Amino acid sequence: MTNKMISFLSVFAIFLITSCATTVDFPTSETVPGAEISAKIKVDDNSNYRIDLTAVNLTSPDRLNPPREMYVVWIETSRGTKNLGQLKMSSGLFSNVRKGTLNTTTPFKPQRIIITAESTSANNEPSSYVVTSSKNFEMD
Repeated sequence: MTNKMISFLSVFAIFLITSCATTVDFPTSETVPGAEISAKIKVDDNSNYRIDLTAVNLTSPDRLNPPREMYVVWIETSRGTKNLGQLKMSSGLFSNVRKGTLNTTTPFKPQRIIITAESTSANNEPSSYVVTSSKNFEMD
């Protein structure tokens, strides 16, 4: 195979993988204004929803006022609000940039994503400490 053909097939494969995903952007947070947050949601072969959420420049939750232990991601669905779990926080080896990620699958069709600051991840309902929230969206 020629390099051009390999390049074309690689670009085409990436297009196929990402073409069926819904991208959800979040507005600038008043709590953590430097954070850049987005999510990709894709329906898998079993009709579940794969959610890949990334937050860059997200301050450590213990630096919030009042301090919290973690960030928790929630979805609103037609069946109520569901806890997806806490953001896994990390920073780069050669930089101080903090990054939070959550990669999960749920059977519930999301309509909105909410990120809260919490003292525990075992809550059944989000606290009132909402860091940011997407607008309502429809899946493609």
